[in-house]
Amino acid sequence: MKNNARENIIGSGAPRRSGFTIAGKIMFANCGIVAVGAFIGTWLAQAHAEESAYILGTVLFSGGLLISLPVNYLAARTALKPLRQLAESMEAVRQGNLETAVDIRLADPQIKRLSSSYNTMLQWIREDRKTIEKLSLIDPLTEVGNTRALNRGLETEIARIDRYGNNMPAAFSFLIIDLDNFKEINDTYGHLTGDAVLKEMADLLQKSLRKTDTTLAALKHYRFGGDEFVVIAPHTSVAGARLLVERLNRTICSYPFRTHDGALLSKSPTGPLSASIGCASYPEETTNADDLMDLADKRMYAMKEGRSRSRFFEQAG
Repeated sequence: MKNNARENIIGSGAPRRSGFTIAGKIMFANCGIVAVGAFIGTWLAQAHAEESAYILGTVLFSGGLLISLPVNYLAARTALKPLRQLAESMEAVRQGNLETAVDIRLADPQIKRLSSSYNTMLQWIREDRKTIEKLSLIDPLTEVGNTRALNRGLETEIARIDRYGNNMPAAFSFLIIDLDNFKEINDTYGHLTGDAVLKEMADLLQKSLRKTDTTLAALKHYRFGGDEFVVIAPHTSVAGARLLVERLNRTICSYPFRTHDGALLSKSPTGPLSASIGCASYPEETTNADDLMDLADKRMYAMKEGRSRSRFFEQAG
């Protein structure tokens, strides 16, 4: 519908309105002034044969032409004022300001129509920009935040702590969740199942982090790439992060993940899906965003290595 509306405004099928254009109005004013001056001069010349009458007619005719100059200038300036407003707004848009809609009420129909179409176009651009901005922050497969959104989330939390300090719980935790046997599942059942598992994982985090618990109400999760997810937990200390890791571990291990054709992974040769989770807290453990992510990453790999060793010994036994 919107595209059709755009075509109607831009295309030749738009309704036409009658009325003089700006150039037509100025030309009409010029012709009127000249005609009045010529009529008065001719009338005086015919009515009075004295030489003074000719002189008077010439003076009036010339005076009319001279008066027409400032009148035309003012008329043109007034008529072109709406166009100057449009030009200023377009320059502001060129510099990145899309909040410059023009309000033109006293203008001829053509200018009003042009300003109305321009304002509609600006509205569409603003809406499209918001849509593009939103899409640029979302992972297309799982529809959760992507790495760019994650960076923004970290900046927001760090800025909150730097701003409020001790006036509110000045801590947040960063969790990295890595699916342990995801590659095996992908290799065994194909990428369709792998994609299905990632989507289910994103949904599981969404539901799991929406508990009535006040501390967990503001949790946000992101896809970090591949089979890794990230959770930012505001107002969560080291102790709170450990409890959250334990809870997520239990939730993921007990969740009935399925292949793309509906078979339970827990009853398949790959076994149930599990995850290794590493966490770190800011500013309790570090005051640097890169170090925070690195610390959580190292703890996640340490947990993954421990899981791998346990599985190796189980298989060997």
